[in-house]
Amino acid sequence: MISSTDGQDEVISKVANKKPWAKLTLGALVFIGAVWFILPTLSQWSGGIPSVNPQTITRATVVNGTLIRDIAVNGKLVAANAPTIYSSEPGQVTLLAKPGDIVKKDAIVATILSPELQSTVKQATAKLESLKIDARRSELRDREAQLDLEQVLDTARVRTNASTRELTRAELSYEKQVVSQLYLVSKRDAKLENDLLFEHAKKRVELAIQRLEFENQTRDLLVKSQQLVVDELQRRVELLNIRAPVDGIVGNWLVQKKERVSDTQAIMTIVDLSQYEAELNVPEFYADDLGLGLDVKMQISGKSLIGKVISVSPEVKNSQVMVRVSIDNLAEIQLRQNQRLNARIEFENKENVLMVKRGGFQASHGGQAAYVINGDEAKLIPITTGSQSIEFIEITSGLKSGDSIIISSTETFDMHSTISLN
Repeated sequence: MISSTDGQDEVISKVANKKPWAKLTLGALVFIGAVWFILPTLSQWSGGIPSVNPQTITRATVVNGTLIRDIAVNGKLVAANAPTIYSSEPGQVTLLAKPGDIVKKDAIVATILSPELQSTVKQATAKLESLKIDARRSELRDREAQLDLEQVLDTARVRTNASTRELTRAELSYEKQVVSQLYLVSKRDAKLENDLLFEHAKKRVELAIQRLEFENQTRDLLVKSQQLVVDELQRRVELLNIRAPVDGIVGNWLVQKKERVSDTQAIMTIVDLSQYEAELNVPEFYADDLGLGLDVKMQISGKSLIGKVISVSPEVKNSQVMVRVSIDNLAEIQLRQNQRLNARIEFENKENVLMVKRGGFQASHGGQAAYVINGDEAKLIPITTGSQSIEFIEITSGLKSGDSIIISSTETFDMHSTISLN
């Protein structure tokens, strides 16, 4: 029979706690500390005020200053003067300057072989010489005809003088009763006839001289007209030597060597590197703000340049408006065609305005409200805004200089009028 374990049991007597107040005091202190630590959180929770980590927001101070309303755009450098050279006549082209070659103004960069034009020049020159020979021959013939008329005039003058003497002799003889009156009358008639012949001869000579002058003018006009034709053909022959219109660099060949080209066909481009313009692409949203004469600040090769808008494209392509900007003071900068650049176009310059840095807070309330920081709290107050630049936005009402506001996005707590920054 198995015996019980009663012999192994030991009775432990209960010792009374002599200091129960120590545990109570310790528990009370722990409870009071916990309540003190979580009291702000409970207060915010009970009052509906969310708590935001200050490290997750961006602050900015409202200041007075000059607001430059501008826009940052990209673009490229283009030569202000980059003429395209065209062929003047149909023919075979020979390209003498390669792309990238530096050429001087009036240097021959290409030639055109045009046998048709050369043949036309020879024919026109031969016709000009023929007209000159005909003119000289006609001049000799006219001088000969004029000489014949002068001979007739001289003969008439001699006969007039002779008839004058005969009439004088007849009058003297008639006074002495040597000749009859009939003889005297016949001499008078002969004198009148010779006078008339002499007058007619003088008029014929005068008319002949005038006619010869007109004929000479006609021949001279024919020669001059043909000379103009030859000069024009010579000018066209000279244009077969295609010359550079400006000092610059040969751009691109637009035809191949020894290719047969037509008249007015583009051959190559010459880029004038002494004058550049900037070609900027401005978003369509700012098209209404663009205008001639606006200041443009550019960064090219690490240097700042100032320019002005000289033209605005009337059309929109790919939601962009093309703007041309003049550039000054390029003497110390090495530039290249189509070189990229950054630019800022200034639309407006306002002095002594209230402004703050731009941020995501504008999207939360449409720019009509902002959280103003006061100690560990931020309260939402209504504001109104005005002009905007790349960095700043104008504050027209609701804030004052020195106010600190949250400029980062407030979408996580924008339903609350007050937040805690604990």
